[in-house]
Amino acid sequence: MRKYLFVWLKSASLSAQSNLQQKGGALMFIAGKFIRFGFFLLLLILIGERVSRISGYTLNQMITFFLFFNFFDIFGQAFFRGLYYFRQQVISGEFDFRLAKPMNPLFQVLTRHTDILDIPLFIIIMVALVKQAVGMPLQTLGILIVLTAAGMVIVTAIHVFIAGLGVITTEVDHTMMIYRDLSSMARVPTDIYAPSIRAFLTFIIPIGIAYTIPAKAFLGILSSSLIIYSIFASAVFFTTSLLFWRYALTKYSSASS
Repeated sequence: MRKYLFVWLKSASLSAQSNLQQKGGALMFIAGKFIRFGFFLLLLILIGERVSRISGYTLNQMITFFLFFNFFDIFGQAFFRGLYYFRQQVISGEFDFRLAKPMNPLFQVLTRHTDILDIPLFIIIMVALVKQAVGMPLQTLGILIVLTAAGMVIVTAIHVFIAGLGVITTEVDHTMMIYRDLSSMARVPTDIYAPSIRAFLTFIIPIGIAYTIPAKAFLGILSSSLIIYSIFASAVFFTTSLLFWRYALTKYSSASS
């Protein structure tokens, strides 16, 4: 574990140096993140001024869902940014060297690059959520922590699935964009969608479980059955993603073959 932590810290440090080489561009990128975040938040506020409830949720509850969406979305973007570079590794044969190293190749794929420019907004969102959680009953807080961890496991599993597809098909970028488009549907509670779409976002690609369930736990509107199902689903989905990754490696053809 210490070895993996050391490697991640080293790669994150190198990524930060690379991102901050052009300070002006880095500042503009961070500013763009905040502007985009602010515009959607403003949109929610403007809608809330004209509609008292949206699918039964108040404006403050909608903002809570939006904060949780950004928490999980930025988590995936910031810490698994290495996946965006994976296709080039496969088609160039660089992945051969990753397999030869005495370290889990999946870890190398996912954490090769850490996007330090996403961290400021990530920290602000964490602070906002922690501030709201102050005074929450210990039982509710414990459930929230467990479901947040389950959501992070699901986000990780989705990235593992995409990495496996990258090995088999050498296609990563478009798959990531499809995932990003689907996950953007969780900016608002998935309850607002038709039953068929909700089922797809819950049972096929469990974005609703990862993004929406923790927010419901935070608001205290989650049933005990959904709590159990979310934990079970995250464990099954993560295990399945690892099995798929191992299967994908058996189909990998190196650059020399």
